[in-house]
Amino acid sequence: MSRHRLHLLALLFIVVSCQHSRMPAVSVWSGTVELMQGKLLPFRMSLDLSSNPPSGYFMIGEEKTPIPEISQNEDSLVLRFSEYGAEMHGDWDGNNLVGTYLRIRSTGTKSFPFTAMPERSPSQQQSLAVPPLDGPEGNYQVLFQGEDKVDNSTVAKLWKKDGALYGTFIAPDGDYGLLSAKQLAGSLQLNRFTGWQAIVITLEQTAGKWGGQFYAASNDKPRPFVLQPRADLNMESPPALRAAMKPSASEFTFSGLSLAGETIRSTDDRFKGKALIVDIMGTWCHNCLDEAPVLQQLQQEFGKDGLEIVGLSFEISDDPSVARKNLQLYKERFGLTYTLLFCGSLDDENVKKQIHSQLDNFFAYPTAIFIDKNRKVQRIHSGFKGPGTGEEFQLQIREFRDRAQQLVRL
Repeated sequence: MSRHRLHLLALLFIVVSCQHSRMPAVSVWSGTVELMQGKLLPFRMSLDLSSNPPSGYFMIGEEKTPIPEISQNEDSLVLRFSEYGAEMHGDWDGNNLVGTYLRIRSTGTKSFPFTAMPERSPSQQQSLAVPPLDGPEGNYQVLFQGEDKVDNSTVAKLWKKDGALYGTFIAPDGDYGLLSAKQLAGSLQLNRFTGWQAIVITLEQTAGKWGGQFYAASNDKPRPFVLQPRADLNMESPPALRAAMKPSASEFTFSGLSLAGETIRSTDDRFKGKALIVDIMGTWCHNCLDEAPVLQQLQQEFGKDGLEIVGLSFEISDDPSVARKNLQLYKERFGLTYTLLFCGSLDDENVKKQIHSQLDNFFAYPTAIFIDKNRKVQRIHSGFKGPGTGEEFQLQIREFRDRAQQLVRL
């Protein structure tokens, strides 16, 4: 081969090797979001940019959380979580997607850097399998160490499956969602990232006891805690966390804007003679996302018997057009057929006027109010425990069904 040809081949090799590789159209990605104090939160997501519109979801164990909106402009990618007021903006550099995770609020925007790269083929991934994790299992009391007092209102459930460690924390208003563990040097880290949630929980064992730090994009600093073994997860709420009708309120009333822009009120003829489950919720609330399919099942099963479910949505934004968009996404995501009403923003004054004026000790989204056909409130259920709680979730589904059945029989 001539020297001239060798030079041409060498030049061609350099040009090809330096060419900018395209962002993969369909791939599973692994990445990290950097939270406070440099704490790295790992995540996995599957993206299909070839579909119209692009689609994708985050993966935590076997759980898949859909990404509501994805847009691509050449080497730039935007993932939007309008309901939560969050976005991910990334640029493809030929090997990685690099950008920022934004948490947008009226009080300001928090920005967290992230990076992600396409995963290797499944066969290569299997060859990189990690050994089983060694960590705590069972039920625990979570003792958050406050400056003035210890907060003991939260419990935790940790378990192993196929060598992997999973868990969730359960507060009075619901669980944190499924958390997956990663082994670090001398410690464990429980993680959850869904666009809505960005959580890191570190776990370390000292003198035979487990404890750690709780980090979240919504917090300004981590919260230290200690785990204390307990027999079960049954926590009786203190009186201050038991929502109840005010003595002065004979009936629970509501009004809001429907997706069609119509004002709907509890006094409308459509609700006369109906049993109601009124759900105080928000499209930004991950526990509400877990509850919605359960409510839809009840509407399908008992609607013919006179049950009507109404979701009262209090949103991050008070813009009706944004709220209607978010409620439409919420409705389509779960195939909801029950009524959804926009009741304004989460502003304290608005919630106080509509909810606190009628309920004592309202504190949780969601809060389900079970009302019989005579307009008498039979039960108020604060919070919701999602699929990550396992048997607790199933017990709650049975409780909701039993109460719905009682309502239509009264």
